[in-house]
Amino acid sequence: MVPSPPVSIAEPRVETTAYDEFVASSPQGSIFAASWWLDAIAPGSWQAHTVEEADRIVAAWPTVTRTSRFGPVYADPPLTPYLGPLFPSGDGARRRSRELKLVDRLLDSIGPFAHLEARCNPGFDYWTPLRWHGFRQTTNYTWRLLDLSDLDLVFAGFRENIRGHVRAAEKSGMTVATAELADLLDLHRKRFSRDPQGIEAIEAAAARRGVRTILVARDAEGVARAGGYFVHDERMTTYLLAATDAEVRGAATLVLWAAIRQAAARRTGFDFEGSMLKPVESFVRSFGGVPVPYSIVWKTASRAFSAERALKRTARSFSRA
Repeated sequence: MVPSPPVSIAEPRVETTAYDEFVASSPQGSIFAASWWLDAIAPGSWQAHTVEEADRIVAAWPTVTRTSRFGPVYADPPLTPYLGPLFPSGDGARRRSRELKLVDRLLDSIGPFAHLEARCNPGFDYWTPLRWHGFRQTTNYTWRLLDLSDLDLVFAGFRENIRGHVRAAEKSGMTVATAELADLLDLHRKRFSRDPQGIEAIEAAAARRGVRTILVARDAEGVARAGGYFVHDERMTTYLLAATDAEVRGAATLVLWAAIRQAAARRTGFDFEGSMLKPVESFVRSFGGVPVPYSIVWKTASRAFSAERALKRTARSFSRA
């Protein structure tokens, strides 16, 4: 076992205290929909798009806007795994009936647009009302560890080779400890030419609130071999950003095991922020989690915008040929 390391807007936004309280209570809410997160990653370009009843927010659809000559374009910002519609908690048939009406009112709040797309929180589990408004959808998956109450059982659920990597890394003298963003980015640059877009802004906001952890694994000589950037709210710890030199087997695994132990200590689940890429999927699946579906929804209301985007894609494909 590795020891646990220390742990321009078209209309005014809704008053953020009420909005954030709704995000915290919504089954689709997460750290990524919080006003401070969106202020950091998309300053001046996001809107909450709320529905209110009796002066109380009952639905929201936070979006990030960019302008086009065909109208507003709404898409998720970088480093933000989930947004999409947020609804109040509820159960049974009444919940679904209410959501149908709230979708209509949310789209009225958003108004006309050229294109809207969203990678929705897994808690958004019924997209049919959007289909009736002309949206399309695809299902992706993340992998999550939902019950971390028994870490021995969690470790036993890892695939055998993952457990072996953890033990071999520990035996070799590799250790995991908290680090600074600069340490992680130095490691990230060994494989990528550019830093992740928006990471400095997220770091400034998340570090101040104590909702992020940066972990780096170093070998016996003190050389950084793998690292991760993790953010958490009261429900979930999310593996937001990975960095590795890909030279030492077990380093990334050791970082993840340390992060999972920290998530258990704060009593959250753990979201690998899974990828549909085959090598990444195979790696995160090895930790014994469950596949959790989430929807990506989109609608292109402007034919001219759609045609222009298709031409740009064609031009890019020719330029790469």
